[in-house]
Order: sequence, then C-alpha cells, then structure tokens
Amino acid sequence: AAGLDRVNVSLDTLRPDVFKTLTRRDRHKDVLEGLQAARDAGLTPVKVNSVLMPALNADEAPDLLAWAVEHDYELRFIEQMPLDAQHGWKRDGMVTAGDILAALRTRFDLTEEGSDERGSAPAERWIVDGGPHRVGVIASVTRPFCSACDRTRLTADGQVRTCLFAREETDLRAALRSDAPDEEIARIWRLAMWGKKAGAGLDDPTFVQPDRPMSAIGG
Repeated sequence: AAGLDRVNVSLDTLRPDVFKTLTRRDRHKDVLEGLQAARDAGLTPVKVNSVLMPALNADEAPDLLAWAVEHDYELRFIEQMPLDAQHGWKRDGMVTAGDILAALRTRFDLTEEGSDERGSAPAERWIVDGGPHRVGVIASVTRPFCSACDRTRLTADGQVRTCLFAREETDLRAALRSDAPDEEIARIWRLAMWGKKAGAGLDDPTFVQPDRPMSAIGG
C-alpha cells in the first residue's frame, strides 16, 4: 500500500549450517519464509542475490538455480567484490562468473539473452532450458560494465555514491537537514553524477578498496 512493488533478497546457500556460518544467525528458515511471503504478496519477480565463496558454498550454483526455478524466483549470482569489512578480499580467491557459468552448464542449458536486452542493468542474463526462467550473473570484477552503468546510491546516512567502489561521497544530508530548496538538492546530486568516473579501476594495480564496507554503504 505504501508503494513497494519489488524486493531483492540475499541468500547465499540452501544449507542452514552454512547460512549460520555466513550470517552468524540461525535464521535460514525465516529467509525462506520471507521469500515465499514476498512472492505471495505479489512483489514479483522476487530476485534472489547469491555470492559464492571458496570452501563455503562454491559448489551450490546448480542447486541454487534448481531451487529458484522450482519456486519461481529470479536468481542473480554476484561475484564477491572488494567491499568486505575486514578488507580480506583477494582476486585469486574469488569464484568468478566463468566458474559459475561452467558449474551451471553441468545441469542446465543456458542461452545468453544478449546485450540489447541488458541495457544498463548490471546483470548479464541467460535463459534457462529454453525459458521462461532466467538466471543472471553480475560480474563486477571480471566483466566490468562501467561504460553502461547509470546507477547511483543514496546511503542510509545521506551520502551520494556514484559507484560502489568509490572512495569519495557527496553529502546530501546536510542540505536536506538545513531545509535547502529542491533546486539546491538537485544541483548537488547533478554535480555528483557529472563527476562519476569512467570506471571503477578494479583492474588497476593501484586500486584501493573503499574504506566503508557494503554493510555501511547500504548494500
């Protein structure tokens, strides 16, 4: 009734014990029930985001897709990005888009949807077994899509970020709390977007991980 018409939910595993290890919460059943409730409420397509990590859930890609198809969820695999609070991310320790697709093809026939359908969306999508279900892969690290990206993000503490990997932010909170007119708010936002860099720089040896982790950014 308030205007919400779609949700994204993070679920990295179908195994309750692995879920507890990853989240430090024994609430796997709650997430599954929440997903069903979202679908029943008409918040479709319900999108499920999954990140695969070595020695934890790297073998679950086919099982996750089979489960998503069965329950009519739209699955998105996301490469692990350098946005962890511990700054322990290592490129050579991540499960890549290529790894994910190779695993999925051991059980499913995947037909690439094509760049025309993708537009500025972050996920490359494949039709599963001829349709109608689709699976997406967001390969921010190994297949960056910066040239087509038009995304921006407003954090919970009022900062505009033009890229998840940006080390700079634009303060919108101060203007909002000082009752600045809408024109000024729009000007600040436009300046932030005009300054959006051409790429995230992940392939540059000088790349430095953002200070704020995904949890602080509001991912």
